[in-house]
Amino acid sequence: MADVCELRVGGQIYGGWTDIEIQRGLEQLAGQFSLQVTERWPGQEQPRPIVPGQRAVLTIDGEPVVTGYVDECNPGYDASNTWFHVSGRDKTADLVDSSAIHKTGQWKGASLARIARDLLAPFGVEVAVGARAGAANQAIPSFNIEEGETVFDCMERAARQQALMMWTDGRGRLVIDLPGTDHAQTALNEGDNILRADGRFSWRERYSEYIVKGQARGHAQHAVKGKATDASVTRHRPLIVLAEDNAHGPSAAERAQWECTVRRGRANRATIRVQSWRQAGDAGPLWAPGLRVTVNAPRLRLRAEALIVSVTYLKNANDGTVCDLEIADPRAFDLLSGVRTAKMSSHGTSKHGLASGKGDKHGKKKKDDDDWGSL
Repeated sequence: MADVCELRVGGQIYGGWTDIEIQRGLEQLAGQFSLQVTERWPGQEQPRPIVPGQRAVLTIDGEPVVTGYVDECNPGYDASNTWFHVSGRDKTADLVDSSAIHKTGQWKGASLARIARDLLAPFGVEVAVGARAGAANQAIPSFNIEEGETVFDCMERAARQQALMMWTDGRGRLVIDLPGTDHAQTALNEGDNILRADGRFSWRERYSEYIVKGQARGHAQHAVKGKATDASVTRHRPLIVLAEDNAHGPSAAERAQWECTVRRGRANRATIRVQSWRQAGDAGPLWAPGLRVTVNAPRLRLRAEALIVSVTYLKNANDGTVCDLEIADPRAFDLLSGVRTAKMSSHGTSKHGLASGKGDKHGKKKKDDDDWGSL
């Protein structure tokens, strides 16, 4: 494949971009792009009639990666050059920017999918419920819009109650699901196809103990409390979390474990740069968020399977055509799907609360210096 990036706006197709940055991710509701080129495209005599607010579809080799609108245009010139810069986001960007409005502002016994469709209908955004999101169709006893919150904030609260995630699929749809188990065709190997790697291991948003407090619906005097610990955090760093809803969804203890695990997954990350936007040396599919990939990067303390959390497609004069892959421990996201039952994998759990994999005959996990769960 040639990694041809084209922007379709107003019935026209614009290519020849010299600087490209396209971002997609599981933890961002809208993909975004930033493109720049000299003011006149090859073979065209008139400047591009691209203006903010136009519908736009960005494709790579014909495959849509961002479907939404033009946000901003920046034409410019100096004594020797002219240029044109354009940026935009998926249709779901309006959910991030706009306030949540509904005729009643509340739902009784509605599912997450129903709430999402009601909120998204005015924006013309389709809702897609994934294969791992059965909880999206389960009734929530009561849910209200909080005054002044955005559509995204409102939806994020509802999704968190159901231990689900939301992202966009490149075609402008809102996806409610959890990361799957599909594997990339290409492994990432130090000294081979890894051009650059940056690790980040942080305690800033991690705590030694998570305490979830709430009140059972209909029982004013019945306090609900659950705890989870992160044994890797050796200092005294407690965090109290107020439960969103104690009458539905995970128990307080499950909610505490969810908080612990998700924060660990977000704290230990790495960004790996590879040469192409595609797997298998340009011959495979595009690198995409949600894929699992085998990583052998000893200097990042990692010889294991990782989850691609976000992808940034880049092209410029300095770097050429490259792709930045943000990766994380997939076990943090696995626990999201299990939080409603508080059951771990059949292999048990490590002392850090993560699925531990194979252990010895006593069920204890052997020490592995290349396991991010030890950080």
